[in-house]
Amino acid sequence: MSTPLVYQFRIKGHLDETWINWFSPLVVVVNEENGEATLTGAVRDQAELHGLLERVFDFNLTLLAVNRITDPAE
Repeated sequence: MSTPLVYQFRIKGHLDETWINWFSPLVVVVNEENGEATLTGAVRDQAELHGLLERVFDFNLTLLAVNRITDPAE
């Protein structure tokens, strides 16, 4: 893959500021009104995507959705 793709991960529950370092370089939006956290950012390849998903599961977080953002300007 030559160009990183942008992914959005939705996590059940609120994440505090300490999670930002664990999921860098993704942007963490915490304490959304719907009780979810959203992590968004560029993923270089399938190996990096797999690593991020493993991290979610290793931290025993509930993954609600993973979406590839085809137009980040939307």
